[in-house]
Amino acid sequence: MKMHKSAIPIQAIAIFALLFLASLSSQIAAQDSQSVLQALHANERDVRHLLRDEIRRPLEVIEFLGIDSGMQVLDVYAADGYYSYILSKVVGPQGRVYAQNPAAGSNVEDIRQMYSLADALDERIESAALNNIAHLRQDLFELEIEPASLDAVMLVQILHDFYNADPDYAAAVLSHLKSRLKPGGIVAIIDHVGEAGQDNRRLHRMRKSQLLALAERVGLTLIGDSNLLENRTDQHRRPVFDPMLGRDTDRFLLKFQN
Repeated sequence: MKMHKSAIPIQAIAIFALLFLASLSSQIAAQDSQSVLQALHANERDVRHLLRDEIRRPLEVIEFLGIDSGMQVLDVYAADGYYSYILSKVVGPQGRVYAQNPAAGSNVEDIRQMYSLADALDERIESAALNNIAHLRQDLFELEIEPASLDAVMLVQILHDFYNADPDYAAAVLSHLKSRLKPGGIVAIIDHVGEAGQDNRRLHRMRKSQLLALAERVGLTLIGDSNLLENRTDQHRRPVFDPMLGRDTDRFLLKFQN
């Protein structure tokens, strides 16, 4: 009986501790969300990026992906750093963001625009003192990132270009990026929804089924599929740069695990 009586307080303490930790975690998550929200509206942020937030919903995307302070994250084809800036604020001083852009001489459509966007990112890193961003203007297969060192990789509206040019190349890219992830690391992919029978290369789109097959091919496991960026008014027949769309395309948001 004595043993039974003493076990009850211990169970109560354990339950209380779990409730306390859950409450503390919720408070920390709320504080993190608030700090990111403040960063999104900071004066140092590019006005052009601010104007994209309503469509891109970055805070909700980051929360869905589970990216947090202290993480090491790669932003593939970062361009002028829309997500690089946000990730910098999310991972904080203890984390690291690798913003990748093509190297000089890369075979990239409209490489001059990519150079201009990459230059703009360099200027933003300096002016906003984003000291936890390493801007890597390197080929994806030559990245100066150690194997099994990343917590997450983001490919935002770029995988369709790899896939539509050559599915085998797209598979090789994903496989290489996977090798840079820690066990359990995350690959986040956002892209424009395409349909069968359409010229998705011209439209800069891809089918979700193509991505799922590609991920299975390289050994990535789907752990999240969000409709956060869905737009049912996009009929998938227009090029994504069509002014009629105003950048508000129908996009899938998938989360894979290594």
